[in-house]
Amino acid sequence: MTVLKFLRTRSACAPETCDLRRPVLSICFGVMLAVGGVGAQAAQPGSQQPGATIVISNDYGGSVRKRTAEVQQINRLGQSVEIRGSVCMSSCTMFLGAKSVCVMPETSFAFHGPYRFFSKLTSLEFDQWSRVIANHYPSFLRNWYMQTGRYRGSNPARIKGSELIRHGVARCR
Repeated sequence: MTVLKFLRTRSACAPETCDLRRPVLSICFGVMLAVGGVGAQAAQPGSQQPGATIVISNDYGGSVRKRTAEVQQINRLGQSVEIRGSVCMSSCTMFLGAKSVCVMPETSFAFHGPYRFFSKLTSLEFDQWSRVIANHYPSFLRNWYMQTGRYRGSNPARIKGSELIRHGVARCR
């Protein structure tokens, strides 16, 4: 994808926002999940309401395990996801794996590889968790992530929602 724009950013997960009780596999820059609502029908990830609309706004990432479970529940309950706001970073991008998802053109999506706080992943673990993350992406993005995006560390690759829309991801109304 030659259209991808890579911007330099610096960020780190603040200790008070990370779960440090056990090694948590994360792709986060600050475990700050800011979920906003649009209208009375909007719900947060974790909602048990079948068919609800989950609105994601300015989400900075978090645990890959937790995000995987959230996306599985969203799909199981037939919920839809709207990714709005200015940023969807790190594990937030895994919401692209919802069966019904749309994005806003101005939202900036930030991608990097998996890592564990305070200890290095083995190459086997890095490959395994990279595949878990990539399986949440449409095929064009999955291929790019496995070849390029997962090797980005503290300098994540950024892609605008408009680029995702151009490649077939639905645009939010």
